[in-house]
Amino acid sequence: MFREMRRRQQTLTQEECKEILHRGTSGVLAVSGDEGYPYAVPMSYVYADNGLYFH
Repeated sequence: MFREMRRRQQTLTQEECKEILHRGTSGVLAVSGDEGYPYAVPMSYVYADNGLYFH
């Protein structure tokens, strides 16, 4: 489904990813907008019960 990472030494385990999400409270959601133009929005979030909830 996903391409293999180019810099494998920077790969995080699932547990490391969860720890980062637990410690944080905000991030940036970036998507490909109209006509492929990049679009990014800062958002607050909570990671709880293996789910990510955005505000």
